[in-house]
Amino acid sequence: MSYLVLARKWRPLTFEDVVGQEHVTRTLKLAIQKQRVAHAYIFSGTRGVGKTTTARILARALNCEHGPTPAPCGECTNCKNIISGSSFDVLEIDGASNNRVEDIRELRENVNYSSMGGKHRVYVIDEVHMLTRQAFNALLKTLEEPPKNVIFIFATTEPHKIPETIHSRCQRYDFRRISTEHILGRLEHICTSEAITFERSGLLLVARKADGSMRDGLSLLDQVYSFCQDSITEKEVRNVLGLVDIEVYKAVMHAIAHKDPAPVLKAVEDVLYRGFDLHEFLLGLEEHVRTLLFVQVPGILESSRIELNVDSPQSAQEYKEQTELFNERDLLRMTELTAKAENDIKWSAFPRFVVETTLLKMVFMDSSLSMEQLMQAFTNGDADPGTEVLGRIADPQKKKSEPSAPLIPASPVGQGPYQTGTIALPSSPPPTAEPVLAPEPSPAREKPISAAIEVDDSASFVQQNDASQSIDIREKWPAFLEYLMKERPNIASFLSLAYIVDASDTAIDVRFPFGLNFQFTEVTSKDVRDDIVKRLKAFCAHPFEVRITIENEPVNDTPKNDYTQHLGKNESSIENEIEKEPIIKTVLDMFDGKIVK
Repeated sequence: MSYLVLARKWRPLTFEDVVGQEHVTRTLKLAIQKQRVAHAYIFSGTRGVGKTTTARILARALNCEHGPTPAPCGECTNCKNIISGSSFDVLEIDGASNNRVEDIRELRENVNYSSMGGKHRVYVIDEVHMLTRQAFNALLKTLEEPPKNVIFIFATTEPHKIPETIHSRCQRYDFRRISTEHILGRLEHICTSEAITFERSGLLLVARKADGSMRDGLSLLDQVYSFCQDSITEKEVRNVLGLVDIEVYKAVMHAIAHKDPAPVLKAVEDVLYRGFDLHEFLLGLEEHVRTLLFVQVPGILESSRIELNVDSPQSAQEYKEQTELFNERDLLRMTELTAKAENDIKWSAFPRFVVETTLLKMVFMDSSLSMEQLMQAFTNGDADPGTEVLGRIADPQKKKSEPSAPLIPASPVGQGPYQTGTIALPSSPPPTAEPVLAPEPSPAREKPISAAIEVDDSASFVQQNDASQSIDIREKWPAFLEYLMKERPNIASFLSLAYIVDASDTAIDVRFPFGLNFQFTEVTSKDVRDDIVKRLKAFCAHPFEVRITIENEPVNDTPKNDYTQHLGKNESSIENEIEKEPIIKTVLDMFDGKIVK
């Protein structure tokens, strides 16, 4: 006798044997008990979920010599003939190859014949959505007024392709996708009955690979058992089904957490070297990230309805340890990257590069921050020094009285050549400053318009300074403008147009010539004047009160700014150096050009 595959050998023979479709089998059993069996049914669902099997069980339940009964005996002649497929009262028709209108006309003629010993004639049309529209139209009249004791069962994976006129004449039952837990339980039962030793983790991989189809699960089990012989192990199941080892994903996630790109690129190389499919690798990585994301949810491991790649307490502990390296927002962004790569790899001429760039994006991805963390950083100024985003966010009060922190390199993380930089934040917030707003220019006033810039802590500094700590701000002002030109060139250029009226150890008066209202307004705006005070304090290591005014009318003897004079002295020397440059001289001679001053 030829070998019978497990999918056929273990096909359900009763309604109780059908796994995961209790909502259908219970309804059919009650209909048989109450003698309310309809004349036409539509069984819809994905492949391998039990549509045709349930149709055969229903046919046996109606034609059993002890029935109609919801529990056919399986021993009578009618039951045996239906099981073997030799019954004249149960006809299974392939809708894909018998989809013409002539085939349906022939079926209509055969419908009128009486049964051959059974109580009902049952027509099972598989993949009925493959029928042409003309064939469906030819079937309408028969469905509306069928002969006595004739039952039609239409099985389909695409019910939306069946015309509404057919739908309205049938009872429709939607078969659900079978859960991994139900498939695993069935596989364990079959292995135990067949005396096959197995590792539960190996059967769990088979159940997941089945993707909701019991028939696919049994076919995969047959394939795995042929390779593994007497014992089914997880390692051998991965080799047979082409599944990447879980340790590879753990190593990849560890490298991502430590910003080390070398191991992730090595992982892609190893996957290709061992002959695995890159699409399967992405699917496994996506499932691993999903498990890390869900493990963070309290009580999720105790739920049997959430299918996770966790098969033991030890595995659960390993996932919990690894999930501490990431937050939920980072894992969600990783799922988006893997989903995009899974779609891009189908159309790419170089799929390896798609996978590599996706992993590198994960490696160099910045850590996500919640709104609460941002608000706390604004409020308290307390932030993680390793977070570059928070390092760039300055507290508004802190910004007025403290110079910006320098950029410092971070210690290397990981063993690759790549390093990250962080911005150091101060450990405690400095005293706050309350600047006085500058009044708007008023042409009616006779005295020069002034804009006072004051800092609250200047008085305390002045009281502590003595004569030995006096600073000549006049001498330092040109150097300060040069320093400011590097940091804030627009503000420095505006200030260079003003001149010093008066200066002391604690204050400086700067005045703009008549007509420079725009420059005066820009310099005396709230943010700019706070920045000037802050930078002047940092440059001189001494607090100063800065007062800025503008002339109400032209003054003939307006003194020149020392900084402007300094620039004037340098301009001639710079131009002389430019004229002496050999390349520039060659260009000038070639094009008969000149230097515009």
